[in-house]
This record gives sequence, structure tokens and C-alpha cells, in this order.
Amino acid sequence: MRRPLLAVTGVLVMFAILCGEGTAAAQKRGGTLRVAYGNEIAGLDFHTVPGYEMVWVANNVGCGLISITPDGKFIPEAAESWQISPDGLLYTFKLKKNVLFHDGTRVDAAAVKFSIDRIMDPATRSSMRTFLEPVHAVEVVDPYTVQIRLKHPYAFMMHMLATYRMGLVLYSPTATQKYTPEERRAGKPEAVVGCGPFKLVEWVKGTHLVMDRFDKYFEPGLPYLDRVVIRVIKDPVTQMAAFKAGEIDFIADFSIDHVDTLRAQNPRAPIFSGKETTPMVAMMKITVPADGKPMSKDRAPHAIFNDIRVRKAIGCYGLDRKEIVKIAFKGQATPWVGIIPPGTLDTVDVTHMCPYDPARAKALLAEAGYGPQKPLTFELMTNTEKSVFNVIATVIKEQVARLGVTANIKLVDKVSWMNTATQDGPFDMYVEDLASLRTRTWPPAPRRGTARGTRTRKWTSTSRATRGSSTRRNARPSRRSSRSSRSTSSTGTRSRGHPSTRLRSHG
Repeated sequence: MRRPLLAVTGVLVMFAILCGEGTAAAQKRGGTLRVAYGNEIAGLDFHTVPGYEMVWVANNVGCGLISITPDGKFIPEAAESWQISPDGLLYTFKLKKNVLFHDGTRVDAAAVKFSIDRIMDPATRSSMRTFLEPVHAVEVVDPYTVQIRLKHPYAFMMHMLATYRMGLVLYSPTATQKYTPEERRAGKPEAVVGCGPFKLVEWVKGTHLVMDRFDKYFEPGLPYLDRVVIRVIKDPVTQMAAFKAGEIDFIADFSIDHVDTLRAQNPRAPIFSGKETTPMVAMMKITVPADGKPMSKDRAPHAIFNDIRVRKAIGCYGLDRKEIVKIAFKGQATPWVGIIPPGTLDTVDVTHMCPYDPARAKALLAEAGYGPQKPLTFELMTNTEKSVFNVIATVIKEQVARLGVTANIKLVDKVSWMNTATQDGPFDMYVEDLASLRTRTWPPAPRRGTARGTRTRKWTSTSRATRGSSTRRNARPSRRSSRSSRSTSSTGTRSRGHPSTRLRSHG
């Protein structure tokens, strides 16, 4: 009997609900997993397109040199082994000889060099380029040995290859050179050729995406499923109706509002929760391009939030995080400060450093020159991906109003928000969760990085699904950039159960 899996995510807690009665059936290979997305995939160029919807696809269509386990250990993917020189400037990777791209060409040293060079080419406009800035050159030693030479030691080099956003996704040079970037972004199957467990079959933007099992995948016996179909169903009510009707098996982002309803319908449904791994943040922009060119290294102060007194007043003492959790998440969240949530390895709770203190916030605003004679007004942007974003923005608007500050909410669609947030567009402050972007800094500050969760979590495992989870590994930077364009105030954190996790098959 098919037992649909439901991943329920609020800001804090992830629930997985197994609907149906009885014990687990015997394992059976194959089948189709039907997934519902609440948002469109922005595009399918894994080196340039932002958004976790794309990352979920990249995690399964693509493979990389290495990956990382939830406890922070690096493990091979296309690489068989690696060595790092004592001075930290030379990384040598020996490649497996049985790794193929979906077009039948081999993943060799030249292919690895091609993908890294493509990311590093300014014309590609890859956001990964910032985090691989220390790369001086990629050299082919022999067909299955590649060396990456750095300009200077870089503590996060392995993390960047393994984890940030989707890590280094290897592209087939043959397919990439044959087709245009526009065809790749549009998801033409012949143009999007990786070396992961699934190959792209079809993408109809705004409707559905289909991936089929790659029979020549290098990990023996994997993947387990024959096909994955992703449907875009933006309306949560329609998603739930499709789930109840047995039309979908997995809801990638399920509203916490429906948990009580499902529990009432099936009291025996097990619910699993875990520590939060994704923060819900209020992000402030503190510098802007001085020359008017997005992503420019020449920065000028943001008119409002460049002043640290204003940032402290609004983002620290002016936000009542407990009230946000109570209203937006029905208490199912952890009030938190910063972008490193409690479910992340080596996290430190610094929430006590920002107690809710309206009097102190008003004093800081007055010190910065704001008051009845000069009221502060700023734009608070969020997007239509989840209704909870607008709820949080509304609560923040009401909270800062108590300080005499006006926040004008700007609601945009997800793609417009991503383009603004990832391309150094104009904004004052936005509310979102970092699963959409991972971390990003302007101007480029490669030593100030947060590594993404494990990229090995593909739709490949043979055991029964019980829950989804997301793990992120945070690394302490060796030095910080003196100028960053954004400041973060976390309102709470949440665990996201999504298809980039290792999803276990239905019997």
C-alpha cells in the first residue's frame, strides 16, 4: 500500500506525517515519487540560478567532486581521493573512472576544469564565483587527476566544493558547449546534463518537471526510484486536496496551519520534530553600489541601515521575537538571534544579547537623529511564496510602529524577490528564510561564508521514509570582511523537510 509522506514546515519545526495504517510493507524497488512545489523553479542553470527549488533539482541531476556528511565529514562523489599540500595552496583530486554524464561522456579532469572555469568566468555571472575567489587556476594533470591551485590558503575550500548552495555541480562540457545559456536556463533536457542519479526528462515552467533514473549512475544499486515528478501547486488548499486524493506523495513546503486538521483526521499519524536548521530572517541592506552597478565592490552607505544605531534599534531591541512566534507560528518556533539556528552544528545561542527593549530602541533612534520631527520610514519587502512571510512582515510593521517608525510592506513574487536579493538590487529590509538563497554577502567576501547542507541527500535510498531533515555546517571564518552590504536579524528558526534530503522509498 502506498503511504504518502508529508513534510510539514513552519519556521521552526519540521513534521513528517505518515498517513495510513498498518506496518511497513516489504521493500520494493522502483516507482514514481510525486512531489508538490509551492513555487516555480526559476531556471535550471545550476551555476547561476538561485532558489532552493532549483537546488533540489540540482541535488539529483548533478554530482560533484565531494560531498559532506551531517557531522561534517567530507566523502567522495566523482572524486576517489584527494590531497591538500602542506601550505594549503594545492588541492589534488583523483577521479573515479566509472562516473558518466547523462550524455554518455566521462567525468574526467577536463570536465572538472571546465565546470570550475565556467563558474569563475565573469561572463557566467555565477554567484558561486564569490566563494571560489581564491582559485588561481585549475590544471589537468592526467585524464583522471585534476589540481586546483589557490592564490592563498582558504579554510573553506572543501566546504565550497561540497556544500555551498549546491556545491560544485559538474556539467557535461559537450552538452554545455553545444547549447546556449538561454536553453539551459529554460531547462532544455539536452542542455542540462549532469552526472547525478536522475536525468532531466522534461520541464514545463510553472507546471511540472520530470526526472528519470539514470541507469549508469556510479553508485551501485542507486537510485531506488524510477521517476520523480514535481508539480507546481501554489495554492496550499489545492496542494492538500491533491495529497488527500492520492495525487501527490510529498509536499515540499507544508503549512503548519494544517497539522491540527490532519491530526484530527488521523489521530494515529506519527509526527516527528527536530531542532531547527533554517532561520527566518529580517535582512537589512547596509551598503549600496557607489557606481550604481549591482554587485560592485565600490560601496556607499545605505541611507538608513548603514547606521549601526538604527540596526540595533530595529533589528535587535525593537523586535519582539516571542510575539512573532506566537502570532505567525502558533508558538511552534524558537525565538532566535542570528542566522545560525539551533539545529546547526556548533551553534551558539546569543538571543540574550538582543532582549526586547522598546525604550532602548527609541533612545538609539533618537541618538541617530530620528523622532517626531524626523520620523523614520523604510520599505519592508517580502514575497508571496508563503503566507507566513507576510504575517511576519505585518507583525514587524506593528512592532516598529510602537517605536514611531513606519514600515511600508512591499509584497512581490518569489522570482522578483530572488532577483532583487541575489543581484544586489534595491531594498531596505526583507523578511524570508535562508533556504531560498543560502548566505550571500556584498561586496564579495569569500572568507565570510556559511556552508550549505549535505548535497549527498538525493532521492536514492532503499529504506522506508520516516522523516526529512536538513543539516547545515557552519564554519567560523578566518577573517571577516570589513564591509558587508547586509545585516541579519533572525526572528526565529525553522527546520525544513524537503526533497533535497535523502528521501526513502515507499514500499
